[in-house]
Amino acid sequence: MKQTFFIADVHLDREYPERKELLLSFLDMLQAAGGDLYILGDFFDFWANNKNVFNDNHAVLSLMKEITSRGSKIYMLIGNRDLLLQQKALTPFGITFLGEEATITLDHKKIFLTHGHLLCTMDLKFQQYKKRVWPLYRFLDKILPGWIENYLARKFIITSKKVIDSQDQSRFQFSTAALTGCFNRGIDVIICGHAHKAAAESFDEKLFYTLPAWDRGAGGYLQYYAGVFALHAVPAHS
Repeated sequence: MKQTFFIADVHLDREYPERKELLLSFLDMLQAAGGDLYILGDFFDFWANNKNVFNDNHAVLSLMKEITSRGSKIYMLIGNRDLLLQQKALTPFGITFLGEEATITLDHKKIFLTHGHLLCTMDLKFQQYKKRVWPLYRFLDKILPGWIENYLARKFIITSKKVIDSQDQSRFQFSTAALTGCFNRGIDVIICGHAHKAAAESFDEKLFYTLPAWDRGAGGYLQYYAGVFALHAVPAHS
């Protein structure tokens, strides 16, 4: 029986090389296990479809290509940081793009996957921003020269971090109505990231998991095997 792994919020960035090294170690483990991997958004601290971003993440993408060439599956969803990702960018590495949300089945369990911002319906400021601004970013991604896009994307992310750090963390609270709405549609398990902390919560026989961020040299993942979900830490390098 194959193992299935779920991660989110790795936030790969050349300014944080320890995240890349930790992730490469995790991917080596994944390859040894022969498991499948679902990446639930914000895998990159920012993504722009240009050579600089591909070069910055060359080692990771090359290892992922090797893993998929050996029969494991890697699936990726977008988060609020890597919203410009598309299947075209991922195809050379054998990665399957799932968009902003997906429902999969494991051992007859229906599992809803998303980064998490879709479940934070009380964060009205972000929901309005997403509706207005994301289409503009996607348009600019198609027409701007790569080096300009890279510069603007990095500048935007730096500004975004300052805004987020200064705001009430209640904006990352998941709406109970959104969760129960999923469960009422027949979903058995919800898995997401976005809140940057690992947690497991039960709603009667339904399960809700949030995944940790990869930061300060440590990370974490959710593993599914033989009908059981388990959260695991990826320890910091010594």
